[in-house]
Amino acid sequence: MFVCRSASFALLISTAGLAQQDPETLAKAVAVWVDSDQVDAALLAQTVKLVLDDKAGLQWLGAQQRPTLARHDERASKAIAALSLHVLLGFLERAKNSGMVFRGQYEPLRALLPVATNTLFELLLRTPDWFPFSERSRLLPAIRDLQPECPDDRRLTGVVEIAENTGLESEAFRVEVACLLWQWGRKEYLMPCIDELKQQTMEGDAENRLVALRALAKLWYEVAEYQKAAMAHSSLKKTAEVARQKLAPTDWYWSACCHAMLGEVDRGIAALLECAALQASDTVDESRKLPRKLFEQDPEVAKLRADPRFVDVLKLAFPKASSERGRRP
Repeated sequence: MFVCRSASFALLISTAGLAQQDPETLAKAVAVWVDSDQVDAALLAQTVKLVLDDKAGLQWLGAQQRPTLARHDERASKAIAALSLHVLLGFLERAKNSGMVFRGQYEPLRALLPVATNTLFELLLRTPDWFPFSERSRLLPAIRDLQPECPDDRRLTGVVEIAENTGLESEAFRVEVACLLWQWGRKEYLMPCIDELKQQTMEGDAENRLVALRALAKLWYEVAEYQKAAMAHSSLKKTAEVARQKLAPTDWYWSACCHAMLGEVDRGIAALLECAALQASDTVDESRKLPRKLFEQDPEVAKLRADPRFVDVLKLAFPKASSERGRRP
């Protein structure tokens, strides 16, 4: 019987690519998982993939969650809860592997509310043994997107305890948590780090000041203080120019993102052109260059892509790709 169910699922998978938007196909696949003994990791992984590959998969699963979990059918509730958990984790993994980071990246998970936020906070505040402690930072952007308002006192207290735990938590993770608390009006946990970086931008040699300015710009960007982030990038450019230090493509790209988020298209395009010039330069190591899909897909530079000059950015940044496209029949 178990083998038969797996074979049936394999048949559904083989035809799913032809009708991924068909709710009936998705329903049958999930039913196979629910009716199984729910211990087959491969079957669970295949079901998760089908849900995530379907553009309407999250919405469909969210609609199933509420009535199923409300019923007293322990078997079905357990199966849907396990599926929802692994769909959530699968979404986080895909976001990590996408190579892009942007606000709103986890908005699609709203289809799984309130289960999604409950799970995220549980993993962060009462981390189970099976979830790596080192992976908790992956939870924070999702919580940021799904919980824009301050959470209840219990959850807020738990997050604050992480930010204050200098004994067990790494400084880097506490800063990430402090960025989350900033969103909820608790700015006092990030300000010491910002003040320290500001001080470092005025001390030491040019190289150390550049490091501090990059870190400061990144923090301001993380908490959506785009004007301050743009100012930090401006200081970065001036410091590098005076010290005759070369900036990396990422420096100009982040600057372009700041201007794009502020609606400053001209400045954003100018920054992207600087980035593109470095992208095309033989003197810049390939490991420091950015992938083309970032230019073409990053939502945070959408306003810049809409500008006619963006075509020139791509031609400059990726001349080989442009010439190859031009030769295609």
